[in-house]
Amino acid sequence: MSNGLKVLHVAETVRGGIATYLNELHPHQCASFGRGNVNYIVPSDHRGDLVNIDDDAVTTFPRDGRNAVGLFRMLFATMRAVRQLEPDIIHLHSSFAGLVVRPALWLTYRRSRIVYCPHGWAFGRETGRLSREVTKFAELMLSKFTHRIVCISESERADAMQAGIAANRLALVHNGISKRRPVLDKRAEPWRSEKIKVLFIGRLDRQKGYDLLIEAARALGDKLDVRLIGASVVSKFRRSDLPANVSLLGWMNRNQIEAELDQADMVAIPSRWEAFGLVAIEAMRAAKPIIAFRIGALPEIVEDNATGVLCDEISSEKLVEGFLRATRLDLAAVGLAGYERFTRLYDIEQTHRTLSQVYVDVLHTRASDSSLQTKLQSDFSNNLRS
Repeated sequence: MSNGLKVLHVAETVRGGIATYLNELHPHQCASFGRGNVNYIVPSDHRGDLVNIDDDAVTTFPRDGRNAVGLFRMLFATMRAVRQLEPDIIHLHSSFAGLVVRPALWLTYRRSRIVYCPHGWAFGRETGRLSREVTKFAELMLSKFTHRIVCISESERADAMQAGIAANRLALVHNGISKRRPVLDKRAEPWRSEKIKVLFIGRLDRQKGYDLLIEAARALGDKLDVRLIGASVVSKFRRSDLPANVSLLGWMNRNQIEAELDQADMVAIPSRWEAFGLVAIEAMRAAKPIIAFRIGALPEIVEDNATGVLCDEISSEKLVEGFLRATRLDLAAVGLAGYERFTRLYDIEQTHRTLSQVYVDVLHTRASDSSLQTKLQSDFSNNLRS
């Protein structure tokens, strides 16, 4: 990979998984492309989520929640940055950035190559049928204004093809994180319990299924001790609803999270829908077993009875059954198997290499005629499969 490639990352929100994705990728992209050549557009209220990234690499836009004004400000900030930086690659993250920026860029600035990562298709979420079909149609149309769509899991790529998006526009790039764990915060409150210590990390919103975990904890008060790291972003959450064996810790920084992970026996990921679930590979890096539902990419990441427990149906009752099954496992051995799987499949260096290949591929098509472009895309797809 030669130095000098300019990349501009654009996100309408980064809180949670996208921030982790960008934070993990940043030092590798800087090393390959040059520190001044990797830049970001993010909302001002999420600037603090990007860590160890210099201010001069980050352009922020103000917003007051998710609305049309905020989206316009993101578009305005992006178009201004594109004119100033003249990036080779504009890498869009999540559906709102993809929805607003792709058509504008295609119409006004054809020099850059547009790479889009949905981080979970909007039409894969729990919505009404009409909303799902409209979103699916919009993604299909917008795919024609995209040089490559990065899918973070095999299930996301399969959903894209089922929606009619051309296979040669898709590239599979698994999420990854550094093999080296962040330093543990020494000030963590000791977690002393004779019960199974279960940790949840994420937004306290319906998608993440925290309510199902609370109900399961209520039913298993004599067997589980649960800590929740996070806060509500969309849903309304009442602390008074928590049973005695569930504690709410709020948002924590990475070092605090690692300290809580270190003390846990299991990590719960009870999401109703999930494109990938970075928390899963963070848990595996810490050698912790996972309990999750069999949805999205989680069955690709978690091996049932080997690196964790997968529940077949999204309900608190099935979660209870899963926890009871977990009580019969050697959790330390299951966690160790998860760690070995993590080091084999989900290293950030592999993510960076594969994503860099995507960038190179779309840049090679810029000066090519259509027949050569078709061949390169076909070759790239074949390389990914091999």
